[in-house]
Amino acid sequence: MVYRVCNANTPSQYPVAFEEVWGPEACDINWPDGTDRSCKDGQRVNLDPADRDKVDAAYDAIGLSVAAYEASPEVNQYTSKFDAYLAGQATLTPEEEDGLEVFQGKGLCAACHVLDPQENGEPALFTDYTFDNLGVPKNPENPVYDIDPGFVDLGLGGFLATRPDEYGQFVAENIGKQKVPTLRNVDLRPGNGFTKAYMHNGYFKTLEGVVNFYNTRDVKPACPDPLTTEADALAQGCWPAPEVAQNVNTDELGNLGLTPMEEAALVAFMKTLSDGYFEP
Repeated sequence: MVYRVCNANTPSQYPVAFEEVWGPEACDINWPDGTDRSCKDGQRVNLDPADRDKVDAAYDAIGLSVAAYEASPEVNQYTSKFDAYLAGQATLTPEEEDGLEVFQGKGLCAACHVLDPQENGEPALFTDYTFDNLGVPKNPENPVYDIDPGFVDLGLGGFLATRPDEYGQFVAENIGKQKVPTLRNVDLRPGNGFTKAYMHNGYFKTLEGVVNFYNTRDVKPACPDPLTTEADALAQGCWPAPEVAQNVNTDELGNLGLTPMEEAALVAFMKTLSDGYFEP
């Protein structure tokens, strides 16, 4: 990633050069011959210790840049139809209202994607900042399996296993858990025909599939092939085995008993969370 960012040289890739923000030394890295090919093939790039330290520092700087953007008003506009509805400036359709009711009740969505305003009075972020293992299957389209067929994303537990301090004692209870994301802009797209990807590994490509999984994960049989795509799983009436079987949340999803109409209403409500419904 650092190689790509440091070697992006056209406005269509990045409108502001990385060095403009972090200084000319940010990309002063001696990349060996063949780095571009190594990146394409997913191979490790061999660097001397000094250059490896520079790459680590640049990686951290990229993370801070992304965090700054995610914290900006451009990302957090709060200009969705739902925000207008809360302000008394819009009316939800009957289906959207039903979806809100399911979201807060039978669907148990609000247990993690909380609707309460933030402590500073800003609108709800639709997350409780916790971690959960939802039992999401492996994504067969993930290119990591071309490099490491046995790869498993252990989530928070995998990170804690790298800690030499007291947090290491919490590894087992957090294996497979991923952070609960916000649902704001969950359906926002840059244009028609754009396919979004959901969950930590991008397994799901539709909100309809996500909702059906939440509703029926523990009801449908297991797909024979653990690398079955979302589309094929829906067509076959099954779900692949979880990527990580430990710590799967069975209290808040898996057998919700939602009807097809309730599933559709839930999707309709989530589509009201996209910014751009009104001018800020």
